[in-house]
Amino acid sequence: MAFFSKEKEIDNAPEVTIKEEPKKTTVKTSAATEISKNITIEGNISGTDSIKIEGTLIGNIEVNNVTIGKNGLVKGSIRAQKVSNAGRVEGDITCNDLNISQTGFVSNKIHSNILILSGEILGEILTETSINVTPTGKVQTTSLSSKRVTVNGTVEGRVIASELLEVGSNGLVNGEISVKNIKTDEGGRVIGSMAMYTEPTKKVAQKKQEVIEATIEED
Repeated sequence: MAFFSKEKEIDNAPEVTIKEEPKKTTVKTSAATEISKNITIEGNISGTDSIKIEGTLIGNIEVNNVTIGKNGLVKGSIRAQKVSNAGRVEGDITCNDLNISQTGFVSNKIHSNILILSGEILGEILTETSINVTPTGKVQTTSLSSKRVTVNGTVEGRVIASELLEVGSNGLVNGEISVKNIKTDEGGRVIGSMAMYTEPTKKVAQKKQEVIEATIEED
């Protein structure tokens, strides 16, 4: 009869590796933060300082300043005072100043005060003051709205300029256009329908008419 020790059984036991699922967390920071290239973080980041992203962030950002390098990727929404993007953002951006460089790409909705675009946007755009599309800039949009719109690149979709639409010599605007004033340099192209911009009327709540019930008695 053969006997096997417990130590022998343990030595021959197969190794088991347990992998933990990544947890989504919210990181609060009060100092400058950097996500380096080839680093992926899943979670939300909020704070009062700045963040630089050369890697990948899957989550939302709410800080003062955001810089996204050409290798950077953000899958989530961004809220900040200033955003500079040379990488890729798949989500909404809400900020005061937005600069998208030639390698930058944004999909979804943008709401800013001032926007300078040298890259590409695929989505809805609302800028309170101005948008400047440089010669390398490309826009495909369901709605682009601003007081002043300057186009030296390409814009396709609905364009609303409440003060001025200026199309440079290299500019192309193709779509449904609503403008108060338009200026087109020699060589600039405007294709599609055009209408005069009118201020949206404020809806006034109508008072409900009072119905008075009356009974008429016959003599």
